[in-house]
Amino acid sequence: MKQDVRPKDIDPEDLPDVPAFQDEATREFLVSTEEVEPGFYLMESRLEGYQMLFPAGGRYLQDISSISNQGNVETVTFEDFDEEISAKIRGQIRYHRNQSYLANPNLTYPDFMLDDVRARTGYEGAFEQEKMEDKVVYFGSQPLTFQEEGYVSEAYIHVGYIEPRTDQYLAIDYSFSLFCYRENAEGCSQNIADKEEQISKMIDSITFIYQEEADSDE
Repeated sequence: MKQDVRPKDIDPEDLPDVPAFQDEATREFLVSTEEVEPGFYLMESRLEGYQMLFPAGGRYLQDISSISNQGNVETVTFEDFDEEISAKIRGQIRYHRNQSYLANPNLTYPDFMLDDVRARTGYEGAFEQEKMEDKVVYFGSQPLTFQEEGYVSEAYIHVGYIEPRTDQYLAIDYSFSLFCYRENAEGCSQNIADKEEQISKMIDSITFIYQEEADSDE
């Protein structure tokens, strides 16, 4: 899904008046000004490794994003805060390519990657598996409730790992955290379902981009 002129090359005054386009760092990732579906636009990673739905209210977090491992591991982190219902989604997607651990015969897959996800996120639950035509998705979620600075925050984490069915040297792991800030937990529960659905849409939309020429050069 390419277009000749990307949003980063368009005058901001001519772009949609939403945070994703009006933030300079964020629009670097956006492919088109056309909504893929209401509230979502198409984004592409800097390494051109994958595309996914990106929320109109999302902002790229440069300080906790990076490209590492000789340009072969990309971490994209963003936040989407909905002021109307005081809820925030923070997402982090890590794309891996051409890494020795992805094809190490001494490591057990997907357990190795899932254990890494658990270690980084604190997730303690099991993972479910969904096989699709082009990828296999492992996913898990769990709710958390905590009190902070006088308000109740209901929190949910969605974590997992995605591998393509045709290339053993590509992988993606992800974590999405959902926070709802309210004076009481009941107020959060009334609005949380829509945000959970948004997270599911983003996870389901993650699609690998295959680049044979890039793979052979690294």
